Amino acid sequence: MRLLKQSTRTQPRVSLILLDWSVRESFHLLHYLSKQDIARDNFEVIILEYYSRVSDAILPFQDQVDTWALLEMPERYYYHKHLMYNAGLVLSKGEVCVVCDSDAMVTPGFIRTIVEAFEHDPNIVLHLDQFRNIRQDFYPFSYPSFEDVLGVGCINNVQGKTKGILDVEDPVHARNYGACMCARREDLIAIGGADEHIDYLGHICGPYDMTFRLVNHGRREVWHESEFMYHTWHPGQAGVDNYLGPHDGRHVSTTAYASFCSGRTLPLLENEAVRRLRTSDARPADVESLLIKPERIQYWERTYVEDPAKRLHLGMENDKPLRYCGHLISRTHDGRFESVLNACSGHTSAVLESTRQSWATLEEAKRSLRSRFPAWLRCCVPLVALYVTAAQVAHYAIIRLCNSLGIARAPRTLGRLS
Repeated sequence: MRLLKQSTRTQPRVSLILLDWSVRESFHLLHYLSKQDIARDNFEVIILEYYSRVSDAILPFQDQVDTWALLEMPERYYYHKHLMYNAGLVLSKGEVCVVCDSDAMVTPGFIRTIVEAFEHDPNIVLHLDQFRNIRQDFYPFSYPSFEDVLGVGCINNVQGKTKGILDVEDPVHARNYGACMCARREDLIAIGGADEHIDYLGHICGPYDMTFRLVNHGRREVWHESEFMYHTWHPGQAGVDNYLGPHDGRHVSTTAYASFCSGRTLPLLENEAVRRLRTSDARPADVESLLIKPERIQYWERTYVEDPAKRLHLGMENDKPLRYCGHLISRTHDGRFESVLNACSGHTSAVLESTRQSWATLEEAKRSLRSRFPAWLRCCVPLVALYVTAAQVAHYAIIRLCNSLGIARAPRTLGRLS
């Protein structure tokens, strides 16, 4: 990683993490950040380039950039947004980290709204939805007014709110989970940051991997009802010609959703730098060198991803981690097999961290997991799965009862903030 510029702000309230993988044509968000109605020292701007390009689109706004880093990944690797999220997390200094589009428009109250939301309730993960306009005459970006973006060509404006905000039946697909996600930095570190599993390589997934696990960690998912982002059309905005990991046919990651349903909080594959921050008193400067480990990223090469025979050899032929004896078994980038408890009630990192184990082969993993059960159960794996499921359901029922009585932290919820 090469730092072109490093923030000198000491105690920003908010750290904005903006990503590029040598594809962004415009960084006009920086223009709107210069118009905020809150003191500039309240927020820092971090730009992360996955490859080595020094983007000309940033140069007109470089006075608005506090940290500018090039990960300098080789061109033969597919991009992995989650690695960039983790780099931003390590480099950030703010109380709240914000992952959002760098080619979107925001109002002057954008940063103030985020600060006030966390002052009101620090135990949230906040999302802002996005108005999207498909008029092609706004491209190249021509700084239209907010009224113009909300007018002709806007596909999701319903009387000043997005269709997604009004949709309570299928919010996962109706709302733009990748537009803007905000969470406390210490919460993001507590859940191990963004998951760098190979299922998240390329276009599929985004910050909602962390949203789902933050909810499992006990944070409340909130969508703001009066503050939005504004996006205009540009070529390739739907991820054309990008690698797509496993998804449900509508570009929502099935691996991320499985983590939400299982109650898991920690990543399937945790970045080593973030793990050090989570488990020790290490400072960010001490772990920057651990962000990119060659032995972990070698399978992101295009030749591995695009060759079915090599994917089969790597054990990546399945879209989802293997569920076995109440655990999730997945293949890590270093070729080992790792299991983590597939617990419905895993609301704390400690619960899952204590169950995390690693083996050299899949058969070794299965044999070890079977050995934990009584002999009369080992002869039939379906009986083991039934046994574990019954125990988890009972455990989860107890937690829900405690929540209803006010004894424990509230279960998963999705709320609104206006």
